[in-house]
Amino acid sequence: MSYIDEITVEEFKTYFSREFPYAPLSDLTNTDYIIDADIEKAFGQAKVNFPIRLFDEENGKIAFLYLVAHYLCKDMAMAQAGINSVGQYLMASKSVGDVSASYGIPTKFLNDPTLNYYSTTDFGLKYLSLVYPRTIGAVGFVYGGTTIR
Repeated sequence: MSYIDEITVEEFKTYFSREFPYAPLSDLTNTDYIIDADIEKAFGQAKVNFPIRLFDEENGKIAFLYLVAHYLCKDMAMAQAGINSVGQYLMASKSVGDVSASYGIPTKFLNDPTLNYYSTTDFGLKYLSLVYPRTIGAVGFVYGGTTIR
């Protein structure tokens, strides 16, 4: 059992106490609120993709909670859209009438389906800011041989 298996729904709610509208115990059927089952579902999804070996326990818990929050946001957006849910990639630019907006999105994020997906929520971007630097490293080769024949 790893440290991510020990993180509870209550820890998630405490860490993100201001970011999500949690359901009051008297109103667990209102879809405007997050219920424990929604968080547990996001936990399961985050466990599939979390690179546990990149982190020590303390920092890993923080990164994992941001990944859970990302999946929770995506799940809630899908739930609200229902059967009308439509997948969408990052927006590079958009125009409406005389107003336009464009964003400088790194090519690495645009070309990688996983990084692109994480970039679709603020929680996913925070998760990337925690995990991505740990995936970059130098590789070197040393020429040599052994004396064993």
